[in-house]
Order: sequence, then structure tokens, then C-alpha cells
Amino acid sequence: MAQLALDAHGSVMALATAAFTPFDQDGSVAWQTIERQADQLAGWGCAAVYVGGTAGEGASLTRDERRELLERWCAAAGGRMQVIAHVGHTSQREAAALARHAQDVGADAISAVPPYFHKPATPAELVDFLAPIAAAAGELPFVYYHIPGMTGVHIPASAVLVEAIERLPTFAGIKFAAGDVADLQRCLALARDEYELYIGNAQLILVAAGLGVRAAIGSVYNFAAPLYLRLLRHVAAGELDQARQCQRLAQRTIETVGGYAGELPGFKAAAGLTAVDCGPCRPPMPSLDDRQRDAMADALGAIGFLDRHPS
Repeated sequence: MAQLALDAHGSVMALATAAFTPFDQDGSVAWQTIERQADQLAGWGCAAVYVGGTAGEGASLTRDERRELLERWCAAAGGRMQVIAHVGHTSQREAAALARHAQDVGADAISAVPPYFHKPATPAELVDFLAPIAAAAGELPFVYYHIPGMTGVHIPASAVLVEAIERLPTFAGIKFAAGDVADLQRCLALARDEYELYIGNAQLILVAAGLGVRAAIGSVYNFAAPLYLRLLRHVAAGELDQARQCQRLAQRTIETVGGYAGELPGFKAAAGLTAVDCGPCRPPMPSLDDRQRDAMADALGAIGFLDRHPS
């Protein structure tokens, strides 16, 4: 059994940021920005980065871009944060090649979504697809990425967990990016302390902390990690009223930012206000124009988010 232990830095839950891939205005990857992203996230106390996933627009990158992106992040993290490489692909062979590369360049773990065009129908079919991918990375821990809203694969995460425990020697846990709390609870009961559940829905982070989830992976931490870390420190101190206040502000922030061209474009634009500007999204995702950015900044100021965010 493989393990990936993240440092919670004194809170009840460790935060891993699903890092944005920075782009220049012409759509090319802004490689020079990655070191600044790493410095910002490490400075905030994020325990890890998740590279090339949904927030990283991995499905919109070429194979060579995905490889270089991971190499750059492994170098930029510099041991300050762990690096989880998302290697998911509709092609099993491409995913396995990315997994081998992740091992070669020093990633700490790999992760993969299920195939999202021709879809598996059962947990066994899904693990059949994942097994060669996990094996290609040698002893690196493997984290299954459950995000049915994006992949259209609605096999319960708990059913995948049972199959993966039996058949994947390096299985380490599940990134649970869904709203099914009952399935999350089933996963926790099955995993016990042997496998990790990484909550991938930031709107459920306070609920997840109450259930005993010990780690989170999400895109909102690119620009709002300090707010969530404050929330988790309140939980650790037993200050539940203050934790709930943080959760309410976090929820209002997500709703506000997501109202501008959608969640990922909004989140990416918000990073330009509080962290590192990672530029536009790649098509077919839209990007905010200057008018939308200004309106979003005003709206975030109005709800008090910017006032409570460290400069």
C-alpha cells in the first residue's frame, strides 16, 4: 500500500492547490510564471500542488506541454510542497507514458480521471483501465480522481475504492470532487486510516472536516488559500462560530467569482487580484475582459473578501 502524507501545518486538514496553468495572451504557456506561483502557495502554507488537472486545463494541453509543466513544477516546488501529477487521458497508453514521466522527473504521486469519452460501465472496467497507468509509475502513490460532473462517469467512488484496494498495489486514495456526502461517508468508512480521501469540493470543506477528512485538493486555493487555512485553524481550535463565518465568506466568494464567465475563468481572474496573475484560459473556456475583471474586484471588495485577504 502506497502512502501520500500531506503536512496540515497545524490545522485539521492539509490543503493541496490544483494549480492553474499560466498562459500568455497568445495562448502559449507562460513558463516563467510557475516559480512565482510556487513561491506564493508555499508561502501561504499549501502542502502540495496538483498539476495538470481540471484547473490546470490539462485536457487542453499537448503531451509535450504536460510533460514540461510537470518538470517545471517539480523544480519550482523544491521540496517545499509535494507534487501530485495528474496523468489522466482518454488514451490508456498516453496516460501510462505520462505516469512513467512523472516517476522519472520526481513527482511525489500520480492521479488520473477515468476515461471520459468511451466510458467504463462498472468499477471493474474502470480499474482495468487504471491498472496499467498506476503500474507505469512504479512505486508512486496513485490517487483516483472522482469528478463525475466533468467526466460523466458516475460510478460511485466507494465502489471504485473497493475495487482499487483489491487490485492496485500503489492505490493511495481518492480525490473526491463531487457533492454526494453519503458516498463520501461510505468512502471514509471503507478507507479507515489506510487510504486518504481528498475533498475536491471546497463548498463542503467544513462538512468534510467534521467527518474526519484530512486533506483537500482544489482550485479555489490558488487565490483564497489564506481564508480556508484560517477556517481550518478555527476548527482545530474548536472555534466553530468563527469557522462557520469563514465558510460563509468562502461560499459567497465562490458564488461571486463564479458569476463572471463561469467558475474556472472567474477563479483564474481572481488569482490576479490576490496572488499571481495566470492569464487567460484556453479555448473553449472563455476569459474575463477588463470590464468584468473590474466588476468582480468591486464585488469581492463589497462582500469583504479582499479586506480579509493578506496583501
